Amino acid sequence: MKITNKLGLPDPFVRAVSEKTYNSQGSWRTVTELIGPAKISALRKKHEEDIEVDASELVYTIQGETAHALFERAAKSMREEGWISELRVHHEVMGKNISGAFDLYNPKKGELIDFKVSTAWKAKGDVPEEWVNQTNLLAHLIRTKMLNTSGKPHKVESIKVLLIMRDHSKLEAKRDENYPQTPVQYIDIPVWDDAKCKEYLQNRVVLHLKAEQEELQCSPEERWAKPTIWAIKKVGGAKAIPGGLYAEEAKAQEVLATMGKGYFIEYRPGENVRCESYCNVSKWCEQYQKLKGK
Repeated sequence: MKITNKLGLPDPFVRAVSEKTYNSQGSWRTVTELIGPAKISALRKKHEEDIEVDASELVYTIQGETAHALFERAAKSMREEGWISELRVHHEVMGKNISGAFDLYNPKKGELIDFKVSTAWKAKGDVPEEWVNQTNLLAHLIRTKMLNTSGKPHKVESIKVLLIMRDHSKLEAKRDENYPQTPVQYIDIPVWDDAKCKEYLQNRVVLHLKAEQEELQCSPEERWAKPTIWAIKKVGGAKAIPGGLYAEEAKAQEVLATMGKGYFIEYRPGENVRCESYCNVSKWCEQYQKLKGK
């Protein structure tokens, strides 16, 4: 992968993000890759030498690496209390080397902790599906490949994400009791049984193998697709009127006809957000090229 600097960012930052620190230790797929779109993963492996990523796109990456470095300070003393930290575990599935690195694990408590730096809204509502998938696969690797001093498999009975919110607002916390009240907190993750973990892991391996052998399609969810919308707005208004979003132009025109003067329809074309702004292999993706041609 090549790091570019199209925005002319300061050289020390560019050098910092250009320094490779990640090592999958020869894995065919890591847990993080495995839970992601199989098509994207296959294209990244195929075009690894030619992928270009601008340094400006790696700001959040270095924030995460900085947080992990800080937590390593805590891990030094926690290891004296029996915690295991920053260990990559390997497991062979269908002849392929799968690995995952966990942040903190306490074998006595059966507790797994994963560090994340993200936005405050991730702490509200349902736990992100990718967090559930990722941490449960890590738990499965621990149970499957790590043994205690008695030669028995380790247990994982609880999983937590330790979330650092990069955009936490004290003012918003005062105004809204449902807003995260602290910038750092635990998020409890539902724990799968091993049968569910094994089934999910095998299904993901099968899908990623298939992506290497034939052209797969990314789903709308994987493309972060936004549908085409016709929005009824009030002249001078910044947003659509309540209930004024329509998937069909004819329906929007029908409603507009009943509203009289002072309103208009704004056309909002659909887009594939990930493909257009966040996928570094989209130029080699035949699916995206076809979508662009529509």
